[in-house]
Parts: sequence; C-alpha cells; structure tokens
Amino acid sequence: MELSRLLDELTLAADKVGIAVRMEAFDPHLSDARNPRGGLCTVLGRRIILVDANASLPDRIATVAAALARVDLESVFLPPIVRATIGAHGRGARPRAAAPGEPARLPARPARGGKAPKLLPLARTKWRDA
Repeated sequence: MELSRLLDELTLAADKVGIAVRMEAFDPHLSDARNPRGGLCTVLGRRIILVDANASLPDRIATVAAALARVDLESVFLPPIVRATIGAHGRGARPRAAAPGEPARLPARPARGGKAPKLLPLARTKWRDA
C-alpha cells in the first residue's frame, strides 16, 4: 500500500470513531525533523488529532497511528495493514484514561507461566511513497 493511501486509511479510521484529523502547519520553532509534534487532544469537547502538515509523510502517519493506538478500535473494521500500523505505533503508548461514564479497562494478563504473550510479526510489505 502506498504511504499516502495508508495516511488516508488512518484518517478514515479516525473519522469512523468520531475523531477529526487536522493537518496544520506548525511553528517551525515548536517542531523539527528530530522531534515532530502533534497527536490526540480534546478541544471544546471534541477529540481531534493534530498533525504537522510540514512533517514528512512517515512522520504524519506515525502521529495519526500513535494517536489512534490510544483509542478503542475493536468494533471498527480496519484493513490488516492499517491495524498493524496502529499496533506498531501503540506499543510504547500510555494506556488511555477512561472517559466519564466509560468502564475502565484492565491491562491484559500475561500468558500462563508469567511470560508476556508473544507478539506476531508485522506483515512484510513493500512501501512506496507517492
């Protein structure tokens, strides 16, 4: 899948769960190539993913995928490559706090024997930039 199409699919996934994705040109003094900024935030009660429009395409994909990793997407159909991308960027993410009125989710239990469950490798796919 082309990178631009992957970004479109991630944006569509965010839209399916009611999150708007806004591409804005950030102040270059706040964001640079080594430390891109952006992510999931709430503005006037609406959840929004802010993305630096000046960032490279892989950085924009990483920002949206990391933000979506903090959202419950289990009830939404996503193509496998999109779900894998979100999962890959969510491994280091903090667990999301429960919204008011939403039951808190407990972390998954380790497999028998006290070991963490083994993660499956991502599908090997050739990426092309448009």
